[in-house]
Amino acid sequence: MKHFFSIGFSILFFGLFNFAIHSLSAQVNYNDYFTDNSLRLDYYHTGTDDSEQVLFKEIRKEAFWGGSKNNLIDKFGYGSYLVKVFDKTSGKLIFSYAYCSLFEEWQFTEEAKSTNKGFPESIIIPFPKNEIIIELYKRQFEDNSFSKIFDYVVHPDDVFINSEQTVKAEIKKIHYSAESDKALDLVFIGDGYTKTEINEFYSEVNATVEYLFSIQPFKDMQDKINIWAVAAISDETGTDIPQDNIWKSTALNTNFNTFGSERYLTSSDYHAIRNYAGLAPCDQICILVNTNIYGGGGIYNFWNISSSKNEYSHEVFAHELGHSLGALGDEYYDSEVSTEDIYNKNTEPYQANLTTLVDFDSKWKDMVSPDTKIPTELNSKNINIIGVYEGGGYQAKGIYRPFINCKMKALGYDFCPVCQRTLTNVIKYYSE
Repeated sequence: MKHFFSIGFSILFFGLFNFAIHSLSAQVNYNDYFTDNSLRLDYYHTGTDDSEQVLFKEIRKEAFWGGSKNNLIDKFGYGSYLVKVFDKTSGKLIFSYAYCSLFEEWQFTEEAKSTNKGFPESIIIPFPKNEIIIELYKRQFEDNSFSKIFDYVVHPDDVFINSEQTVKAEIKKIHYSAESDKALDLVFIGDGYTKTEINEFYSEVNATVEYLFSIQPFKDMQDKINIWAVAAISDETGTDIPQDNIWKSTALNTNFNTFGSERYLTSSDYHAIRNYAGLAPCDQICILVNTNIYGGGGIYNFWNISSSKNEYSHEVFAHELGHSLGALGDEYYDSEVSTEDIYNKNTEPYQANLTTLVDFDSKWKDMVSPDTKIPTELNSKNINIIGVYEGGGYQAKGIYRPFINCKMKALGYDFCPVCQRTLTNVIKYYSE
């Protein structure tokens, strides 16, 4: 069982990816290439610990594009999968973003050594006006390079693009700051709430948002964030707990015991989740599960999930949002996890709050005082000093974090200055 938090992180040891194409972002005019809708390419990600395959399912057209119309080319270099979208006629790169997935985490489990397994995933991009090429790349463990694993040509007039709305749910604006292309849109979806419990869901969304806006950097950036609540109705209350032989019929099919970890709360039904998320403009999916059991999980640009009724639910939610929004890594190192060693110490992790010191200049070196020793000693004098403290990413040696304590390490702490900077930059990316 993991200590304090789940392994809801974006794993796979990748260093920072230096996009040579950053300068192109200002040259892409959104209205030249895209409509106000989203294109969703659904697929199944299958494989073993050392193999993978992308199996196309279908293309869907969704009502809203929630992302920026100004920042169209990813500039962060986080994540383990990279999507590139090219205008087919000109060959111009017109959109890109990165993400992580549940499949990649599963690849580092014992089961993956002997079992071929599949997980549903989706690529989400603005809906194109003209024919495009979608390419999907995977970051390689050995050297952080990206290799193409899938491509697909999309014509916007294809009669097989599915625009059916498969689910219905009430949508509420909880907090509204600006039009969706000028704000970070967090979409909260409930799981394990029956029709008579929906008011509990709204109440718990409001309480979670109140907590979020009480901590930095979200407190100072409320005017750049929209909050939506999607009231998915489940047949039964709660969630699956396989170790106790408890199985519930719920809208999003969430479950504890993911990969054998008692408190890792996830769902392997990503397409069902996307069906509900697509009912509102969506940059980040936030799932609240109707249970008082401690747990959660967060994966970069995929989703974050937390129980809604536990005494630590709000702190767990914020921690998981650190993973899903900012690609922040876990900073604890003295707990049991469900995966094997996951960082290549010969390269830099892509997570902005972890370093192997292979290329520390690319991390938070600019925030470290010249008189602070690297590595930095763990003592009471340094409790509020940005430094380089050994221990992080589930490993006591060889991985370093920027602060002695942080919300990415333990309960009861704020996000450290490095994590706050990272989250601030991501929120600005969505809203400016």
